[in-house]
Amino acid sequence: MAARNTKKIRETSDSDHLSCLPDSILSHILSFLDTKSAIRTSVLSKRYALVWTLLSNLDFKYSGTDITGFTSYVNHVLDRREHSIVTSFRLSLHKNVDSSFVEKCIEYAAAHKVQDLRARVCTKPKSVVLPGLLLNLSCLRILRLNNGTCWSIELPKSLALPNLKVLRLKNFAFSDSNYNGEIFMGCPNLDTLVLNKCWIRPVGELKVLEVNCLKLKNLEIRFWRSPWRCFDECMINVTAPRLDTFRLQGHLVKVNFKESLVCLEKASIDLFYPMSCVMVDTWERRQRMSETFISMLGRLCIVKSLFLSTKTTEVLSAVSDLRKRAPLTFDNLRYIRFTAENKHSEKCITINELAQLLKSAKNDYLMLRDSKDSKSWKTKPKRNSSYTAIRAGVISYLLDSCPAAENVIVELPKASTDQ
Repeated sequence: MAARNTKKIRETSDSDHLSCLPDSILSHILSFLDTKSAIRTSVLSKRYALVWTLLSNLDFKYSGTDITGFTSYVNHVLDRREHSIVTSFRLSLHKNVDSSFVEKCIEYAAAHKVQDLRARVCTKPKSVVLPGLLLNLSCLRILRLNNGTCWSIELPKSLALPNLKVLRLKNFAFSDSNYNGEIFMGCPNLDTLVLNKCWIRPVGELKVLEVNCLKLKNLEIRFWRSPWRCFDECMINVTAPRLDTFRLQGHLVKVNFKESLVCLEKASIDLFYPMSCVMVDTWERRQRMSETFISMLGRLCIVKSLFLSTKTTEVLSAVSDLRKRAPLTFDNLRYIRFTAENKHSEKCITINELAQLLKSAKNDYLMLRDSKDSKSWKTKPKRNSSYTAIRAGVISYLLDSCPAAENVIVELPKASTDQ
């Protein structure tokens, strides 16, 4: 009996130790849970009934069917929460809500000195107008805006965010009505800029997007959406003398670096190649795209590591008389990585080994796999092969352009089981 009572006292004591922790520590522990789970702890005991109201990280994600219930839940949380600082605030919606609800949420976050704001929204009947309090918030460090539809959030013409480090915009259309160049200039300490599925609206005077960010280190342009008819006239001018990393993925957009990229360490290019279409001359598109790309590649000549997808090497192969062209000059480049979809493994090849393989290559494609057995084929193999196929002419041109390169790393895909 005495032993049983001692065990009960010990368990009670352990429980009391946790309950006796200060509110600040308990709320910090709850911050490792998602918001809904953290709020559910209020039923554990009276001690936890109001601890959730001190949460500094708020994450509201909706993907169900009862949007009215969701908005009521969010409003309830915001109304009952203590008026303390919000460190991070995320609102993720995959169904239309009234724009006033989104504006209220963002206004709440800004009023509580949010540092990290992420919003993915779909709205009706009108676009969300970002509150002026947010556009001039000195404590904001990360801003991620994702348009569920291209009209859900109205892009502000200007920002005044002196401490913003990361800006990610997804599914935004730049036009005369929402862009005058000040949106990026208003973020003097911007470190990372990601433009994902953005474009310049074809109708209007705006043709050039000016990205003037003197402290920018990371720039990503992903899945640019301008139509092909705007390929020659629309471009992105970049003034970023401290740029360290540049990533371009998707269809090619003209990117003009207005200053020498003396700090560039890494460039990663994964281009989509124009496929066959009965309505257009895809061969003409491929050649124009390849000429533009090789010109842009020359602006990256200071880079130390270059990542090229196998699809990007196909773009390079469309350059007319590539083998006869004067090579580019990548004096600082130490290694090239050929990236593959569905990566399974990788193979490191010295420049000397690769040169020997090229000498023995009698056909168009050099086939590389995770063994000493590499081959040359006349045509590209099927996608279910575990080989990575790169045109021999492209490899030769790149090696001639990189006299200081030491190694080539080739990513190898996982072989498909489909026969």
